[in-house]
Amino acid sequence: MGLPDSFALGVAARKGAELMLRTIGEAPEQRRARRLGPPARGGDGPRVLFVTPRDWAAHVQYDAVLARALTQRGADVQFLTCGGGLEICDRANTYEAPPMPCGSCARYVDTSLAAHGFVTRRLADRFPSDAAWPEIDTLGRRELLDVEFDGLPLGRLVDIPVKWFLCAGEIGHDPLAGLTTRAFLRSARRIAVAVEAALDAWEPDTVVMLNGLFLFEAVTWAVCRRRGIDVVTYERAFRQETLVFSRELPAGFYDFGEDAWAANDRPLLPDEAVELDDYLDVRRRGVAFDQYWTNTEWSVEKRSPEARLAVAFTNITWDTAVLDRDAAFADIRAWVDCLIHEFAEQPAHRLVIRVHPSEVRLPMKATRDSLQRYIEQQWPALPTNVSIVAADDTTSSYPLMDACDIGLVYTSTTGLELAMRGKPVIVAGLVHYRDKGFTNDASSEVEFVAALREGLRDPSSLVVDAERARRYAHFFWFRAPVAAVGVREPVPGLARLTITDDAELAPGVDAGLDRVCRAILEHAPFVDAA
Repeated sequence: MGLPDSFALGVAARKGAELMLRTIGEAPEQRRARRLGPPARGGDGPRVLFVTPRDWAAHVQYDAVLARALTQRGADVQFLTCGGGLEICDRANTYEAPPMPCGSCARYVDTSLAAHGFVTRRLADRFPSDAAWPEIDTLGRRELLDVEFDGLPLGRLVDIPVKWFLCAGEIGHDPLAGLTTRAFLRSARRIAVAVEAALDAWEPDTVVMLNGLFLFEAVTWAVCRRRGIDVVTYERAFRQETLVFSRELPAGFYDFGEDAWAANDRPLLPDEAVELDDYLDVRRRGVAFDQYWTNTEWSVEKRSPEARLAVAFTNITWDTAVLDRDAAFADIRAWVDCLIHEFAEQPAHRLVIRVHPSEVRLPMKATRDSLQRYIEQQWPALPTNVSIVAADDTTSSYPLMDACDIGLVYTSTTGLELAMRGKPVIVAGLVHYRDKGFTNDASSEVEFVAALREGLRDPSSLVVDAERARRYAHFFWFRAPVAAVGVREPVPGLARLTITDDAELAPGVDAGLDRVCRAILEHAPFVDAA
């Protein structure tokens, strides 16, 4: 399901050309930043520290533009960058590293922030010179999870970054797991020491960072939590060039809090309903995903009136949206096993498992613990009423949604879309739309199986509330996020500044930007009441 070859080659050529420009500090966004001039100085407001360790271009520019806006509102802003020199980090993955691209990564970050005129503090200047940690060299994978340093649970903090690096959620038998985890622990210990020193030197009131679950951010957040320092995380939202922010939870969980949802739980206005329908149409046509459906039809064999069709939509196993988001099952594999076992016991009904297309279509990020491969190995002879739509199958997921009687999800956003179609949905994981009144949410395998059996008996007996799902969907996609003012991402991995003057970031110009700045500086809510 990849992009057309000519398009992919064009993107690769464009990225290659800009990589050359980055080496001399002349990428388009860097030139634009220098033309903007340095941000306002002299603010006596809160001290805000941005943690910007990697050369993920869009995020570097998001940080810089937001920092410029905060300085206009009186904040005293500085940046904490990496500077390079770690054994390993999650800037790259196992297909790309080691060695880590420290030189090009640090150069882009520091040059870009200098182009904006910001002062930076480099973790590398504070890394302890001795990176060795012989005490962990003989520990097994499970023992490594419990490793602590200076009271920080580093083993737990690096678990998600390690899985993200290895492109695998289940790494218990992965030959790279122990070696990689030890390397991440050594890097995490050096980061922790350097972060402590940086916080001592500058004493910020608030720290702003991406996601909160990646290596630098997870360690920094743990140190800040111990010191009582306020932390704000942000993440891309689902509509292009929009962002979500959070204080209590990692922004990547997309959990805006019950108070925010309660304040926005109201019928849609006519223009909001049209806005939502237009966006749903974009999603159905595949335009929103940088992917192309080449098959929009799906035939269903004739069934008896009593027979039900259930469709399960899986996740990428190593995505932060699914790691540690377990509720009814130990992990997503146990969920899949349960589904196949249950339908083997109920041959009158049919199960289709739609394997997530991104298992194979993400360049240089193919999933190493593929659920499709797991099913093939664990269930070499599937029950006759169970079928798989493979990751590389070009069939759109939307005909499957239309055809099913019951939707089954772990943390897939598909569950929200199914609910809006009036389909009963049984949720197994901790996902943002859980417990909102329009899905059937299981907290144990027993609850999940009971709901599934009841749904197969009579789908109408399950919770279904399409109108409430639509209200939540509009809140989730349109009201909770804010536009990424001043930055766009023409293709993944590249960034462009769209502002020509800091006046475009001034108070009163953009309501979303005002909302975010007020929330950071005054501890106000990130999501306004409707």
